[in-house]
This record gives sequence, C-alpha cells and structure tokens, in this order.
Amino acid sequence: MVLLDNREVKKGWDALKSDVCGLFEKHGAKIVSARRWDERRLAYPINGQLRGTYLLMYHDAPTESIVPINRELQYSETVLRSLTTVCEEIPEEAHQPEAEFDVNAIPEDDAPAAVEEPPAEEAKDKAKDGEGDAEAKAEEAKAEDADASAEGDAAEGEAKAESTEDSTDEETKES
Repeated sequence: MVLLDNREVKKGWDALKSDVCGLFEKHGAKIVSARRWDERRLAYPINGQLRGTYLLMYHDAPTESIVPINRELQYSETVLRSLTTVCEEIPEEAHQPEAEFDVNAIPEDDAPAAVEEPPAEEAKDKAKDGEGDAEAKAEEAKAEDADASAEGDAAEGEAKAESTEDSTDEETKES
C-alpha cells in the first residue's frame, strides 16, 4: 500500500502510478496488480497534507529488494507513506480492471477554518442577549462574581469604618 500526495495525483494519475510501479520494477519486483484503492482524509497531517490517495499494489519481489524499495519510497516526494506486508493469496478483485476516476474531483485539503474569538465585551453582549455560548456566559458570570465580590468588600470596608467611627465617638463621649 502506497499513500500518494494528492497534489501529485492531480497532475496525472497514470504517470504517477507508472512512476511508482517503475520504482518497484527497478529493484526486480514483478507487478501483479496496481490500482487506486481510495482517496481519503488523513487522521493527521502528513507533509502539510490532510488528504491522500492510496495505491494498492500486489507484487512479487526478491526478499533482498524490499529494503531498497522501502528506502526509495521513503525518499520519494510523491509518496507520503508506504506499507509492505506479505500476502499469501492475492484476492480476485485485485485482477479486475481499475475503475476510472476524475482527479479533478479530489477535494482540496479540508483544513479546519480558523475560528476568531470575539472580544470580551462582544461576548458579554451576546451572553446577555442569549446568543452567546456557554463559555461567554461563564465569562460573564465570573465578571459578575468579581463585581459582586468587589461590592461586598467595599460594603464590608464601609461597615468596618462606620463601626470604628462609632467606637471612637463612644470613647470620646466617655472621656
């Protein structure tokens, strides 16, 4: 299995496929079947790519040629990843002709769009209007708690000041 860079696939599938098959044949492998398996989104970016096209190949190669083949695949700019395994029996579907596909139908990399966070004041306004999400509401609640705490601290300070004034007034009266 060879995972190919979609940018190269869009340039020409047949040429790319023959280049990869030529790489195998250069090292003495006999290609039994080579066909496009699928074009899919990758689980994680590889060389900046989020999509790739899989080439499924069945070949017969001398054991000593596997290491040089893998090395060339690793250094190839068109190959993102490759995997070579032993296959005891080639399935019948491998001998069927490859289905035609339009390389222009390959979607562009579907990178996630960058999400801009609104300024804090906008988040508060949205939260008040009921439009904001849970985070905006949580931020507003924190801000209100901080305001309430500050008001509570101020009220407590005023109460202490008043009690201090009262006690100094009483002391003055007693004297």
